[in-house]
Amino acid sequence: MSLLRYRSPTGEERPWRFVEIVQGKPLGHPSHTMFVHFPVALYLAVLVFDVMTRIESDPALVRAASYLMIGAAAGTVVAAITGLVDWWGMVPGSSKRRLATRHMLFQITAAVFFLIVLALRWGDRDAPQAEITWIALEAIGYLILTVGQWLGGILVYEKGMRVSTGGAREAA
Repeated sequence: MSLLRYRSPTGEERPWRFVEIVQGKPLGHPSHTMFVHFPVALYLAVLVFDVMTRIESDPALVRAASYLMIGAAAGTVVAAITGLVDWWGMVPGSSKRRLATRHMLFQITAAVFFLIVLALRWGDRDAPQAEITWIALEAIGYLILTVGQWLGGILVYEKGMRVSTGGAREAA
């Protein structure tokens, strides 16, 4: 399988379609699952950094957490785009799509919490300590994010969403 061109089992060659590229088909792996880990890890780092500043004041950690939130927001956009492409390909009304919709709503809600925190903290990004309000909103956002991730896990591990049982790579 070429990264630049798709070759069908009958030998037909054509360029990859945009939606196939976004889904990760040229790489042979779903792209959504590759991207979701980054914002999840960055949001957790933000929460940990902010809690650390309440233990010992450190404006560098507050600033770093503020910039990590920007990276997490950018990663969220990429994960959301790849997830939406998968969602659009699901059969409307199917149990997978209903579950994916719940997954998406939890993830959007969590992202809104983190964007609110980013807006609240931006003017104080050089403060010596994170505000308790930020930490509380981040903790709530992360709990919501965790539930959304769990729902995404059900999609993959129980419903088999974007799981291939054969193909180019066979066990040696």
